[in-house]
Parts: sequence; C-alpha cells; structure tokens
Amino acid sequence: MININIPFGGFLATGGTNKALSNKTNLLKNAGADVYTDEESGIVLASFQEFDGQGVFSSGNEIMVYDLNLTNFENLKHLLEDRSIANQGELICGLYHQFGIDFLDKLRGSFAFALWDRKNRKLLAATDFFGICPVVYLTDSSQWAIASRIKHLLLLPWVSHDMNPEAIYHYLFFSAIPSPVSIYKNIKKLEPGKGLMFEKGSVKEFTHYDIQYKPDISLPESNWIRAIPAEVEKAVAEYVKISNPEKTGCFLSGGTDSSSIAGYYTNLSGRPAKTFSIGFDDPKYNELGYAHIAANHFGTEQHDYYVTPKDVIQLIEILPEIYDEPFGNSSVVPAYYCAKLARESGVEVLLGGDGGDEIFGGNERYVTNLVFELYSTIPEILRSRILEPIIKRLPDFTPIFMAKRYIRRANIPNPGRFFSYNLLAETDAQSIFQPDFLAQIDTGCFLNLAKSLFQRVAPAHVTDRLLYIDMKFTITDNDLHKVTQMVESAGLRVRYPLLDRDLVDFTATIPPTFKVKRGKNRYIFKQAMEGFLPQEIIKKKKHGMGLPIASWFKKDSTLAASLYDTLFSSAPRITKYVRPQFLSKMKSAFEADTTSYYGSNLWVFLMLELWLKNRKL
Repeated sequence: MININIPFGGFLATGGTNKALSNKTNLLKNAGADVYTDEESGIVLASFQEFDGQGVFSSGNEIMVYDLNLTNFENLKHLLEDRSIANQGELICGLYHQFGIDFLDKLRGSFAFALWDRKNRKLLAATDFFGICPVVYLTDSSQWAIASRIKHLLLLPWVSHDMNPEAIYHYLFFSAIPSPVSIYKNIKKLEPGKGLMFEKGSVKEFTHYDIQYKPDISLPESNWIRAIPAEVEKAVAEYVKISNPEKTGCFLSGGTDSSSIAGYYTNLSGRPAKTFSIGFDDPKYNELGYAHIAANHFGTEQHDYYVTPKDVIQLIEILPEIYDEPFGNSSVVPAYYCAKLARESGVEVLLGGDGGDEIFGGNERYVTNLVFELYSTIPEILRSRILEPIIKRLPDFTPIFMAKRYIRRANIPNPGRFFSYNLLAETDAQSIFQPDFLAQIDTGCFLNLAKSLFQRVAPAHVTDRLLYIDMKFTITDNDLHKVTQMVESAGLRVRYPLLDRDLVDFTATIPPTFKVKRGKNRYIFKQAMEGFLPQEIIKKKKHGMGLPIASWFKKDSTLAASLYDTLFSSAPRITKYVRPQFLSKMKSAFEADTTSYYGSNLWVFLMLELWLKNRKL
C-alpha cells in the first residue's frame, strides 16, 4: 500500500430543534474543522480546509462555509461595484445580500456552499450546474445536516449508518451510485443544478439551473464549424485567466478533448502547457502514441508514466478509504498515477477533458442507438408478423445470433435500450441476487431514475435526451467523482473547461443530427476542429483512459491472487447480496472469456467487497 492523501476538504452545516451545540462543536473541532455557531438558532457550520477555495466567511448577517472555484470572480466583483473583495466567500455573501437566491445564475465555475442568513433565519445550500462540487444532506423530524462529503455527515452521532439496499443494486448496475441515491438510507445526494432552503423547520429543494436543449435548425453546418472552435477556446480561456501556467497541467490522453484543451492552453498562455499521459504494456489500451502526436503538434512539455499491475496492487486496498461509497470505475488507477506524476512535476491544478463526449456526442453508444433506431423504420406488421418469427425459428449460429440480439435490443424502448448492454440488464435477477435482498428492492430502480431524466427533457431529440442522461449519471456520478477524488488524493485540484456553463449552453443549441450521424460520433465537432487538431487524433477511434484490468487479472499472479482471495474466499461479505453460485459462474465465464467483459465486471464486484470489508459491514 502506498502513502496517499485521503481527501477531506469541504464543509458541514447542521441544525434543528436539538441545540446541544457544545457537543457538536467539540466533535467537529476534534475532527479538524474550524467551527462557527449561532447559539440563538442552534446552527453549527464547520469548514474542513484542505485546498484554496475552501473555507468560511462571516459578515454582519451572513455566515457561510464553502468549496468554491469561480471563473468569473473579477466580473462579479465589478457587478457588486466593490473591488476590495478578496475572498470568494465574501463575494457570495455580497451577491446573496444584493440579489437573493437569483445570484446563483450569475456564477460561473464550480461551487458548493451552505449560507446561514441570520436576519431571516434561513439556510441556503447549493451545488453547481454539473455537480463538480457535491452536496449531500439528510433530515429527520428534529435535525438536519448538509455537507460536501458523506464522511462529514457520518461524524455526527445521530446520523444512521444503515445501508440502502437499492444502492447496492444501483452500484452493480452502473458501477457507481447515481444521484439522488446514496449508499446510506437516510442520506441523499443533491442533484446538479439544485439547491436547498431550510426555513421554519422545513426544507425545500429547488432547481437553479438545468440544460435546455433548443437546437437552432436554421443555421447551416458551416456556421457551427466556425462557432465551435471559438466557443471551446473561450471556455479554456476562462481557466487560463485564473491559473498560473507554472503550476497548471493538463491531462493528455491523446483524444480530441484533452488535446483541444492542451492546445488552446498553450496558445492562450503563451507557453508550452505541461501535459501528463498514462501508458500501458497492453497495445489495446496504450494510447501514448496519440498523446505524443498532440504534444509534438502543440509543443507541450510532455510527461509520461506507465501503469503496471504493481501500481494497481499498491492502490487497491486504499480505494475504499478514498471513496465514501462503493465505486467501480477501474480508471481511478490511471487517473491517480497521472495526477501523482503531475504533482511530482510541481503542478498544483490539472485541467481535465471530461464532459466533451456528453456535449458533442462523442460516445459510441449514441451512434449505436441510431443503428437501433433504424429498425423502427421497418413497418411494424413486417417486423412482428414476418421478420421476427422467421429469425426466432432459425438456429443460433453467429449471424443469426447477432440478428436476434439486435432485434431484442431494438425493441427495448429508450432509455432501457441505452443501458441494455449490461450484465444486470442481460441476466435474470433471481439468478444473481439472494432472495432476501431481492425482497427489499425494486430491480427497476436504476432504469426508473433514467426514465425520469429521459422524460424531463422531452420532447427533445432522442440523441439529446441520451446526452442529458449521461450528463447527469456518467458525468456527475461517475467521471467527475472518479477524477476529482483521485486528483485530490494526489494532493492537487482539478478543473473542467469543457463543463463551462456557457459552453454547455451553446452546445445545447447545436442540432443533434449534427452532433451524431449514423456511423459518425462527434460529427460536427470533428469537422470544426480540422486544421487545429492533428488528423490522426480527429480520425482515431474513441478510447479513453481505460485500464487493462481483465488481462492483468489473468497475467499477473499477485493481482489474480488479490481477486481470488477476496472475492472467491469461503465467506465474502458480498454474498449477503449476491448468490455464491453466481460468483462461481462469473469466475468460470471470466476464465473462459477472451474479451474484457467479465474481467471488468469482476472489478466492480471486487470493489464492493473491499468497500464492505473496509466498513466492516
């Protein structure tokens, strides 16, 4: 195990009818927090300061704790006509005092905070537009608490540690737990773009921002080809303005997003960006060649690190300490070692390319969905009366098996189809889970959340509706959670230029038929970036910062032993939820599999087992 930082920075606010302030204050001070109280109201606010932008501010009528990284700080000071403001917390209080909660719409960048309004005796909390800075909370009949981390809520002795059974199902379906669900029964995650108002003994949740898809179909492709580079450059410029190039670096995977950010950062800062990339000994996963093409093209200061199975072994046991909930994205490993390399090179802030796939249509699943949509163009009577009965009767040799699978998935309404290539979606729940566990959950829980998001942006085009789901689930609850936690574990902070709100709003006006065409993801983005990005990167197939964990489980004896000893031991904790027979089938299927499918799924199960073990559950 390596010496690693367990992220702890953030805040907590709590109150209610139980006003035992001295107990709460002492408890939080002992946990390392700076604590502030309003004795008359029984409110306690605590700040766990780990990085710049985290802290507390108190004025005459307001006191707030926060985690802020605003990109328009100077503009907002000008709006308040007060150039003396030097603290982001002071700025938020000034905006609230002048504009009320409408000030949230004026913010840009990432933010989370809890603000106590002494005069009006109400508390406002909010998370940013895309959940970059998270907020979690709970209420009961007499008390409430808000925090930026679940671990902060668990410091309070009255907070129950009882687990939410459906969260286990969510996790195994998605490899993460989607908002607003959390692993604990009584704790909720505040969804991106939302806020909370605690007033007069009640709590009200409200939306201060959401993506509005309003494509402008009157404009030709040429308009978007001109506009996209300018808007992306403008978004990166916002982060150049608030950064020190000597202390700032860029993730560089060799994909279109990270290459664009590195290129624009170099151009705008007037000096080579410091870029950081990860390689593997497996050529299917190693994309250092593309990273080097981008680095040479833009003249960046390039740094490489090769991740090995030994690196995974050193990190694996500490991951449950880093994540407050089970988290099964294996890309945490390269994300950490890339950030560690940056830290060793003197970098304090990294820029990540997350969000580009979800705003420009970069995921292959969007293209695949359009292929399935073609099936619905065949008249229904031909499908149900002729084609499907004939295909069903034919034997399952490869082309027919593929046709049957295509028809099965094409007949699933979205968003179910979008998530149908999934172990839990393709397997009978009765064969996976223990009967007692199944009796406590609704196996449709994940898809019900997805359906609610899918409907929320109706009647938008199906591609935009799937992009919206991914902005909520894949970005907020998976990718951002992965990168932010691992970067902070290396002692740095991370920022996401492609999640600049104005850029996201701009992309919501691009017609979805330009974002994704049949057979072409990122269609208009790639057209627009011709001449800026190298041709090799524009034409390369989508990959991402993956980890060859399936092959390493087979090739590396120490890593294999970790998997087998943990997950296939005599009494793993996970068998409280999962049938031992299913684990055995997974093991056999993995050993016979030549793809990464079962090995990648075993990593998800392994992370749950290690998290349960760490929590002694």
